Amino acid sequence: MNFESDVLIIGAGPAGAVAGALLNKQGFKVQILERQLFPRFSIGESLLAHCLDFLEEADMLRAVHQAGFQYKNGAAFAHAGKYSEYNFGDTFTQGFPYTFQVQRAPFDKLLADEAAKQGVEIGYQHEIIAADFDGEHPVLTARDPHGVINQFRAKFVLDASGFGRTLPRLLDLELPSNFPSRRAVFTHIDDNIIAGNFDRQKIRVTVHPTKPDIWFWTIPFSNGRSSQGAVASTEHFAAYPGTPEQQLKALIAETPCLAELLQDAIWDTPVNELNGYSANVKTMHGKGFALLGNAAEFLDPVFSSGVTIAMRSASMAAKVLTRQLNGEAVDCESEFAQRL
Repeated sequence: MNFESDVLIIGAGPAGAVAGALLNKQGFKVQILERQLFPRFSIGESLLAHCLDFLEEADMLRAVHQAGFQYKNGAAFAHAGKYSEYNFGDTFTQGFPYTFQVQRAPFDKLLADEAAKQGVEIGYQHEIIAADFDGEHPVLTARDPHGVINQFRAKFVLDASGFGRTLPRLLDLELPSNFPSRRAVFTHIDDNIIAGNFDRQKIRVTVHPTKPDIWFWTIPFSNGRSSQGAVASTEHFAAYPGTPEQQLKALIAETPCLAELLQDAIWDTPVNELNGYSANVKTMHGKGFALLGNAAEFLDPVFSSGVTIAMRSASMAAKVLTRQLNGEAVDCESEFAQRL
């Protein structure tokens, strides 16, 4: 069966939901195909204040405010007895002086639900298995939850599939990253941090006391839980035997200020890992498609940049694509790819 839409978006995460809502507001028929069923676990819980600009633009900010996520007003950094903190209100330009720290499962579902309420069609558990951009319009082939194969036709495709990197894989767009191979191990914990020892309105980045290229994030949520992770080279991790949980705990044990902070934590969630996550592509756009967020390029999780860049790319692409679909001549390279 063939399905027709103006814009087909791969992935219902923050980039896909925001892009879908923005294009729907311009009167375009938007279809999102998402491989998983929401809510689902995802990493990247600490937002930057700039994210709120795009949530406001997509008419989603009120819903996020009402959801009860952890208020975040800045970031703190700790290393070998030294501590510094920075507040989003201390800026040189206008902007929101706060943001939120979110468990991505409910946050991403909230954004997707808001996009659906606005009129965006979302098909969950649809896996893209082929992509054809040789014809007049793009055609994506997808397998639905029942194993049925369908074709989806659109005037344009936005890939917001994140680390799934759907179009880079199917169209042979991937390039090796220039960055050293890095690995992240992470989980959610019941942190049991004593009140007063930790500013829950800030993400804390802790640097290993003797190995400064190893760093940890501690992201508190509003329900007494935290996201806890560590980032290091694959060579560093190789020096620590055992499971990812044992490796994470061993690194924390070597970092006194963090070990003390988490001394009463309950480790009740499996530890996940992400290996060699830095990514590059030959091009961020082509005939009938553009890549958003992590589907294009990803550097490193430091400074909470992932979701911010994803939403920013969605906003940029929606503006350029709106003009293109309305018959204007656009230059995707200079107006989208180079700026992104």
